[in-house]
Amino acid sequence: MFRSLLVAALLFAPAGAVAEEYFVVGVAQRQGQEGSWWGTELWVTNTTASTGGYAVVFLPVGQSNLEGLRVEPTLEDIPPAATVLRKDVVPEGGLGALRVVTTPGVMVYCRVFNAAGRGSFGLGVPPLTRAAATRPGEIAHLVGLRRSPQFRTNVGVMNLSTDNGGVRIRLVSERGEVVGEQPFRLAPGAYLQLTDILHAFGQQRAENVRAEVSGTVPFVAYAAVIDSRSGAPTLVQPLR
Repeated sequence: MFRSLLVAALLFAPAGAVAEEYFVVGVAQRQGQEGSWWGTELWVTNTTASTGGYAVVFLPVGQSNLEGLRVEPTLEDIPPAATVLRKDVVPEGGLGALRVVTTPGVMVYCRVFNAAGRGSFGLGVPPLTRAAATRPGEIAHLVGLRRSPQFRTNVGVMNLSTDNGGVRIRLVSERGEVVGEQPFRLAPGAYLQLTDILHAFGQQRAENVRAEVSGTVPFVAYAAVIDSRSGAPTLVQPLR
């Protein structure tokens, strides 16, 4: 009964009055490079004194996710003050992003980790709203990217809009020289991951590289610098 009332409230309440929407990018449940196995855990916490609700939509890599952006998912109940740990939000072999819809006061946080590595917690990935997106005309800077026998860097970008668009990634050395540049097309809601990006751009060994990411649609971008000795990733959030 509560779930039906909650869905009705989401559908008929004024825009922004009930539903909250978050995105978590770079989630995985699959084999990676150098024997890594990437897993994802999602915490959902109800900070209120009333029963709340949440729903998780998985958006796979490399395709249009227009339907996933538009769908009004059925919410699951979460008791007052409770925290739920979800280990099943990414299907086996999956890579992509999550769209999480919640009632007010229900918060989410994510961990992406290498289960085959010797690291500990992994990436603590904060949820992002549409308001946090980099807009056309802005540049997201990802700093401290590395490529060596010890380190490699992955970059992820997601189109948060329902329009087709594109992003351009430019790699800049510590001396200010452009060492690589390439455009990429992004369908609505599409997630793009560039694995070992510096190597893919022809850089066999590089330190202190900065990626400049710009786009024709609102997008979010991040990087993960991975230590090959431990298999542990470090999250690089964009500067604007």
